[in-house]
Amino acid sequence: MKEVRKYLQEFGFDNKSITIILEIYPICDMSEDTLLDHCKENNQWFLENGYTKEDIIKMTKLHPALYGYSIDNLKQKIDDLIELGYTKEEVIKMTKSFPSLYSYSIDNIKQKIDDLIELGYTKEEVIKMTKLHPSLYSLSIDNIKQKIDDLIELGYTREEVIKMTKLLPSLYSLSIDNIKQKIDDLIELDYTKAEVIKMTKLLPALYGYSIDNIKQKIDDLIELGYTKAEVIKMTKLLPALYSLNIDNIKQKIDDLIQLGYTNAEVIKMTKLLPALYSLNIDNIKQKVEYLTEIHLDFIITEDTKQLMQSVGLTYARYEFLTDQGKVITIENYRMLYYDNKRFTKQFGITKQQLLTMYPYQEREKRKERRNVM
Repeated sequence: MKEVRKYLQEFGFDNKSITIILEIYPICDMSEDTLLDHCKENNQWFLENGYTKEDIIKMTKLHPALYGYSIDNLKQKIDDLIELGYTKEEVIKMTKSFPSLYSYSIDNIKQKIDDLIELGYTKEEVIKMTKLHPSLYSLSIDNIKQKIDDLIELGYTREEVIKMTKLLPSLYSLSIDNIKQKIDDLIELDYTKAEVIKMTKLLPALYGYSIDNIKQKIDDLIELGYTKAEVIKMTKLLPALYSLNIDNIKQKIDDLIQLGYTNAEVIKMTKLLPALYSLNIDNIKQKVEYLTEIHLDFIITEDTKQLMQSVGLTYARYEFLTDQGKVITIENYRMLYYDNKRFTKQFGITKQQLLTMYPYQEREKRKERRNVM
């Protein structure tokens, strides 16, 4: 196999990887000429179909038997997966991280889809999950069922497990011991087990974060001006804070400062409403401008959580109440933020009726026309 070894070395493989490739079945049964042709033809086909040289090397290290497949088999597998609901680009992306997918029979793949549908997923959800985590196809249905049972024992309902794994299908690949350890690690950071369960329902990806990265995020937020206790409280309300890049958090602080608030006010506001970090700055700016216009801008720093309501609904309610002869002040502004059921009961108008009667976008168009004039 001297010529094959030389070719693979020139392609970029290290000697250890080449040895593994040459010893794997069915490659080990091929003649040198046949194998050399296979390697060259397969590499050319991969390069022509969206893989880079680095991808090919990585894939064959993960799945050495890749050079044992014919071009026709590779093409057929892509066509079969496209028929199941993937695009060619998605298949290419999936096989870059999980090249073993090329070794699975289409009947086994279809059976796994059917098995997952029986567990409570739709076919579309299975397709989406396997785009995110292609190796889901490598797990036995018994192992998947056992993981569901294990998670239920930890305090989740079956429905919650199904919902979580739609967002984080790789949860099925984590060992239950690792999951338990992550819960223990978070408890040591001053969360209760019940709080960890609640947080991971909202952010299942928390199980995929290393405890060191979580601790680093806490330290980073403390440097920005929060106490550890405040960070813990904020992440209970918005566990997704752990998923945000610290540079993006700093940028949001700067954006809010540019709207006229001090650093201290921004820290105060985000303690009251951690979700402020997840809102688009244009969305925030729109709400700030409207509340300032109707002289209720104190809400922004003193009752920040009300910014979660859409500016469209706030505008519609304000206009409706004003038309009813009510003057909205610091004493009674909270009626703008009643839940829909309470507002409808007290004032006899539904949310949809309000939005239809007082469309915020029409107001914005009128403002634009005035500005042009």
